[in-house]
Amino acid sequence: MPPGGSLKAKKLTALIAAVAVVFSLAGCSLSREVASLDPYAPSDGVQLDKGELKLRNFMFIVDEDGNALLIGSMVNGSDEVISGTLETMDSNGEVIITDFSVAGEAKYDLGYNGNPGTELYLEAMPGSMHSVFVRASGADPMELPAPVMDGSLEEYRPFID
Repeated sequence: MPPGGSLKAKKLTALIAAVAVVFSLAGCSLSREVASLDPYAPSDGVQLDKGELKLRNFMFIVDEDGNALLIGSMVNGSDEVISGTLETMDSNGEVIITDFSVAGEAKYDLGYNGNPGTELYLEAMPGSMHSVFVRASGADPMELPAPVMDGSLEEYRPFID
């Protein structure tokens, strides 16, 4: 074996090992789905897209006596006004209907920014889900199962005080 031949072999072996390690570790992100790229609702409420109407952070806030408030935001991504209704049933079996109208390229807050929320009586336990049906611009209704929250989180206390 020529002098230094073993040194070249060692360098080549080390280089091949380093490349193999880099590619084997880098391959983890290529072969798996990256969960942080999946869309999700970064809030306590839920969201629903119904055409150009986007419902965001919808939830019920309930106090210990069953007085509840439906809150959330609606965003209109079109140039046209979107009108419709939110329908839910209270614990007495009464259907509660809230009419809404969102101007083109605008947002409407239900229960925020000076707009009233939808009041109802709800015996549902915090942590459970309660359905809201959304009808917009004459389309078929879509169900939005919204979480029931209480005042245990400070940001929701003003809604039940």
